[in-house]
Amino acid sequence: MALLSVKLPSTPPLWREARLGLEAAGLLREDLPGAAHAAEHCSIGLLPLFATCDRWDIGGVSTAVHPDTGQLTVFVYDGHPGGAGFARRGFEAAGAWLTATRETISACECTDGCPSCIQSPKCGNQNQPLDKVGAVALLDALLGESTGSRPGAG
Repeated sequence: MALLSVKLPSTPPLWREARLGLEAAGLLREDLPGAAHAAEHCSIGLLPLFATCDRWDIGGVSTAVHPDTGQLTVFVYDGHPGGAGFARRGFEAAGAWLTATRETISACECTDGCPSCIQSPKCGNQNQPLDKVGAVALLDALLGESTGSRPGAG
């Protein structure tokens, strides 16, 4: 069973960690880098709606297997030395923020991802890999776990 860990560090560090079976969400191990990277990009683009900041005030990194967690990990952090509280505000609004992230990706009419949903103008990896469908599945799994319900349950 693959696990997911979402960490939103700030100064001082803070995080939300969720452990869930990603296979149940239809995600294969090879889907994780692109899915997490796409979700990271869109969440950074939307954080200004929840934290009154600019996307250039925030940084992020995602990795399929982080050496400290041993699992999929997404970091979103303040780009200012010492922090400015943006990641903290995102953490405090995580449910609404990640729901908006999922809705933005899902509602975008593009096929594979575009600047309106998962591409970032500041990506150091030239927006590779990105997996739009995988990002929605990953966010569905995370949001279903965080509310104690299965995705699609209602």
